[in-house]
Amino acid sequence: MSHSLPLFSAALLAAALTGCATQKVEDKTPLVDTSVVKADYVIAGYILPDMKGEQVTYTRPDRRSITSTTEYDSWFSRQFFGNAHQADIARLDKNLAWFVDYENETYRECPLKGCDDINIWDELASSGDEEAEEEAYDPSGGESCQMTTANFDFSVTPKDRNRDINGFRADQYVATWKMVATDDKGKQDKHVVTMDFWMTEARQQHQAVWDINGQFQNGYLSKVVNPANPLSRFFGEDIYKAIAMVSGDIEKKEMNSDSVVLRKLNAIKGYPVSIKLEWYADSQACQDQKEAVAQNESSGFDMNDPLGSLGQMAGDMVQSAAEKEVKRRMAHDKNDPLLTYIYDITSAKVQPEHESRFEVPAGYMMQDRR
Repeated sequence: MSHSLPLFSAALLAAALTGCATQKVEDKTPLVDTSVVKADYVIAGYILPDMKGEQVTYTRPDRRSITSTTEYDSWFSRQFFGNAHQADIARLDKNLAWFVDYENETYRECPLKGCDDINIWDELASSGDEEAEEEAYDPSGGESCQMTTANFDFSVTPKDRNRDINGFRADQYVATWKMVATDDKGKQDKHVVTMDFWMTEARQQHQAVWDINGQFQNGYLSKVVNPANPLSRFFGEDIYKAIAMVSGDIEKKEMNSDSVVLRKLNAIKGYPVSIKLEWYADSQACQDQKEAVAQNESSGFDMNDPLGSLGQMAGDMVQSAAEKEVKRRMAHDKNDPLLTYIYDITSAKVQPEHESRFEVPAGYMMQDRR
């Protein structure tokens, strides 16, 4: 589950510039030991606008707040999306999730498992049976172009040892997924996803972080995973925990599973200080069907051409900038990644934090309640 201290507001800055004194409101909420993990991240590639930001994850056994700030690199993206400053708060004690927008002083409230439009657990529940684990990848062109999985391979390879990363001595492991799907004419879509992990020896401070985060994750899963759904329990918990382990959220332990992916992930030892994900794709299958779909859906937002859609949706004021951005991104080479995601952990420790970290600030307006 994806879950930011407020930045200086324009009013505060204006007061400072004019010499007005601003009195800081004292936070009188209790201080409680909290797992605090700080990280920088970068997202780039063809399918999403380039962006960078900071993320801080605050965790207690019965609650979590993931606060983040995001800045977009291009002028067009900043005009269209605006820079973001938000928090995703999960409250196990209230069975609620809050999605807070600090820029606009608004929030949404949903059940703990998520809003209807972003409920991953309902998606898992309708995915099929256990035999579909390696068949879950479906890159087809729709019902008009059926595709079959020709190859699915996963490996973990040690690459380098004792290199200095973010001030830590770390070892490198590279996990690689290779997926090939073929249409009825023999044309193929080839996808490769690599995850580059730099792992340092776990220290006492990391163990303390793991202990608190593990309690939260167990409590979270007990509330959001449907015990009556065998797939949800098999796929949901195991895969979810595997991702949490390799990302440093919880301590990595041997898992009783027949999954080849999980068994190979157990080779990755230690605490991650840097993670880099890259997704490469060479899509040659179902070209006729994809072109037909594109022509029929010439208006609106097209997930196959997100930046092009944004250009069409943009108003006259940003149209020129949008066209330049689209042209730059359309020059995509199959040897370049579709998506690059870099996540660098800068600090991980347990420290006292105020209860207010896990509350919606007073006076914020509710936009939606599910």
